[in-house]
Amino acid sequence: MRAAMSIRRLSLAPHVRACSSDGQVILLDLRNNRYLGVGGTESDALADQVEGWPVGPESAGACATSATVTALTQRLLSRGLLTHTSSERLPDIRLAEASASLDVENTLTDSGITARRLGRFLQSAAIAALWLRCRSLHSIATAVAARRERQRIPAPDAGSFDAMTSGTAAYERLRPFVFSAQHECLHDSLALVGFLATEGVFPRWVIGVKTRPFGAHSWVQSGATVLNDLRENVRRFRPILVV
Repeated sequence: MRAAMSIRRLSLAPHVRACSSDGQVILLDLRNNRYLGVGGTESDALADQVEGWPVGPESAGACATSATVTALTQRLLSRGLLTHTSSERLPDIRLAEASASLDVENTLTDSGITARRLGRFLQSAAIAALWLRCRSLHSIATAVAARRERQRIPAPDAGSFDAMTSGTAAYERLRPFVFSAQHECLHDSLALVGFLATEGVFPRWVIGVKTRPFGAHSWVQSGATVLNDLRENVRRFRPILVV
């Protein structure tokens, strides 16, 4: 009885994010920058015992043995992915399904690249690279969330959308001179979020995952509009972290 009561008090650790995809649950350990998949009957069993454990429509429909579930919970506890105590965590943000991609093809002329914008871009790209090299995803997410909170973001309007479009267009025009976004989606997204913050615009930084095969991807999104990718691409991923 004591063991059962203890299990029911489990919750995801503050630095862990989770989402359901193709019949399994993917955990993202933000402190160690690692992913872990929990599939099948074990995932369904943990949904009844772990607060915040996601449940998808692809339920396995079978029951895991109590010994299997106990062993799994102990393993997740030992890795620091589950906890017996409730602690403050970054809020879980609900992200709208991506339905549009921002088209900046002809938004900005060369005259829109000012020296000030160039300096802010270089600074944002350098800070993003430094963060990814020296900090955990948990530390980065906390910093991004704190910056957004300090600005007290107003409700979006036409003016902010114009500023977001102009800022993203400037960023896209400058980025190829410094790095490629194709294989550096985390760097690209963090640099874009940092650059747009200097322009007074604060979209969401997103990390998503997919399975079969496993993959992770990062992008920037405002409302239902994807800023630095195609909506068709990001919709293949389930958001696991939204800041």
